[in-house]
Amino acid sequence: MSDRTASIARGWIEAWQRMDMAWLRAHLSPDFVHESPFGVLKGRDHYLAVVEPMARKSVLDLTIRHVLAGADQAAIWFENRTPEGPVATCDWVRVAGDQIVAVRSFYDTGSVREVLSAEEQARLEGGSA
Repeated sequence: MSDRTASIARGWIEAWQRMDMAWLRAHLSPDFVHESPFGVLKGRDHYLAVVEPMARKSVLDLTIRHVLAGADQAAIWFENRTPEGPVATCDWVRVAGDQIVAVRSFYDTGSVREVLSAEEQARLEGGSA
């Protein structure tokens, strides 16, 4: 297991726990891509502009359960406690150097959809609403 890659993957979740946008801006590559059950968001600045306000209302707590890492990728299992209940999540994190270039998130969207408006969900799907 790569300690550096595991540390960066943990940092990804811990930064969202703290809502640490400075850490995220420093550790997400400018061409960062995020895939989730909602859709694909491209570009670090676009991703953060869309996701930050929604995360502030849908993420109450994040608890890391397990990290499995190789040289340039990691799978991180965690629980996202939302106002509507816990959401078991696995993120596949790809790293280049000390930056995250891509994350693919796997989770059931039900509890998240209960918290977000239709407009917010459309933004996550890559729409401009």
